[in-house]
Amino acid sequence: MKNRIKLTFALLVSGMLAFGQQKETGVVKLRGTRLTYPLVNKWIAEFNKEYPNIKVAITPTAQADSIDFTIASYALTSKELDGNREGIAVSRYVQLLVVNNKRPDLAALQNTGITEQNLSNLFFSPTPTLTASTQTPLSLYVRDRPVCAVKAFAGHLGNDPKELRGTGIKGDDQDLAEAVRKDVNGLCFNNLGFIYDAKTRKVTDGLAVVPLDLNENGKVDKEEQIYGTLDQVIDYIEATHNPKFVNERVNFIYNKSSTNISAGIFLNWVLTKGQKFHRDLGFLSLDEKLLADQRTAIASTFKTSSSSCEGADEVIKKRKSKLVNN
Repeated sequence: MKNRIKLTFALLVSGMLAFGQQKETGVVKLRGTRLTYPLVNKWIAEFNKEYPNIKVAITPTAQADSIDFTIASYALTSKELDGNREGIAVSRYVQLLVVNNKRPDLAALQNTGITEQNLSNLFFSPTPTLTASTQTPLSLYVRDRPVCAVKAFAGHLGNDPKELRGTGIKGDDQDLAEAVRKDVNGLCFNNLGFIYDAKTRKVTDGLAVVPLDLNENGKVDKEEQIYGTLDQVIDYIEATHNPKFVNERVNFIYNKSSTNISAGIFLNWVLTKGQKFHRDLGFLSLDEKLLADQRTAIASTFKTSSSSCEGADEVIKKRKSKLVNN
């Protein structure tokens, strides 16, 4: 009898939530940091399986006042959050130094690694140097504009993004990686999602990671050799929280006066079910406390709750009571 009640209740809940998801309709527009697009597109694809009638799309050319979420992947300031704007963290990403894998001094670089100060000198000094022993020429490649990744990188090292040195590459971070692949002397900083292959979990062809010398003893110790696979890097960073890694949050900026219920449903989904897709694409998860705080923060704007089907909780409770009493 109890098993029949449990099965009936489970089917009831499943049916009600499915009905709620099917009836929701709307449009949600996003634009912003392009390095996040692989993750955002994955979110959209998975979200649409549950909410087929809510159209979520990245719309770079849409009018600003029609955008529900602007994606900003750097530390937000009062300038970005002026007026009625609010920012919510939805993910994290990490940037590493990469070089062409045919570079003559690659073995030496991977044995000695690079310190934060070396990294700063490399991209922000008038006379860039990689390490004291490096003799191979340096071809620095950077984005051609102070985009989010540049702001995050410069901010981590205490520098002005406008002072970044290197040959500017148009396009996005994938184009930046491609420039390094084509130049044996090339190097750049890039995010995990474009350094590693999402399927093989290994560094993509043509690139090689320059390890961080975390304890700054002039060599990469065994415990610092964590770049073999994408999962190895993520595991290490999430376990140690070492502040020397260039990492930053991915934020969604929105208008606190928004009346787009569909936008709230999508954002709440990203902060719950969407979190499991980070690692696959080279992003890092947010801790549970922060996620809980973020979900609470958006509730006042989007009137979100634990259930996206408004009123379903109360109905389910009544049906459950009736089933049990019978």
